[in-house]
Amino acid sequence: MITESGSLRSRARWLVLAALLTVAAAGGVWLLKGTPQTAPPEAGNGASAPPSTQPSSVDSCAIVWFTAPDLTKVPRSACHGPRDIDAGRARGFSHDERGAVFAAINLSMRLSAAAGPAVFNPTFAEQTVGDSRAAVAELAGESTTARPAEVRPTQWWSRVTAGDPAGDLVEVELLAATPQATASGQYAQLTVVLRWDGGDWKVQLPRRRAHAASSTAGFSSLGAIPGATS
Repeated sequence: MITESGSLRSRARWLVLAALLTVAAAGGVWLLKGTPQTAPPEAGNGASAPPSTQPSSVDSCAIVWFTAPDLTKVPRSACHGPRDIDAGRARGFSHDERGAVFAAINLSMRLSAAAGPAVFNPTFAEQTVGDSRAAVAELAGESTTARPAEVRPTQWWSRVTAGDPAGDLVEVELLAATPQATASGQYAQLTVVLRWDGGDWKVQLPRRRAHAASSTAGFSSLGAIPGATS
């Protein structure tokens, strides 16, 4: 059984990335200045293609960063999804570690109040497991006074801490650097529990709140986000 680890540290409240990841109204983004790595995957099932990029690799599994409805840049690849980003949604992830990581990031951003009700309502209803009505009700009580630029990630890291990404249940830890967190010498960390259900990853509710972390040790970097600055 996967159990929630750790409690909010003293600085977690002002690390508004916590609010960003857990449905705060501030529309943020993530990662460090770089260039896109490959052309976007083909859109399917009515999916709209991400912004065009200049490919620097022939690797079809390379990450392409595109903008989610909450203005956060999120990862996508032809190998690991999301295959369908129609109407601001994110569906169709691979049943492996990279697919789970991509799902954790993409779905967390779409479960944010900043994504708007046209996105977060159906995402809660169709892509979570648990009490989605209670989770939606919590959105009204979450807010932040931070400027969006302060909480936009300049780098993403991830690791699987429990479960099996090729099985039915997995726990993914996400780590992000933001200008605000970097100023304090810390990172924002979020744990996302995912279930493989109906041929895709869904977020297990209730969701965890982000907290401060001091090191990237044990995490793998997802690479650079085009246009992001520290």
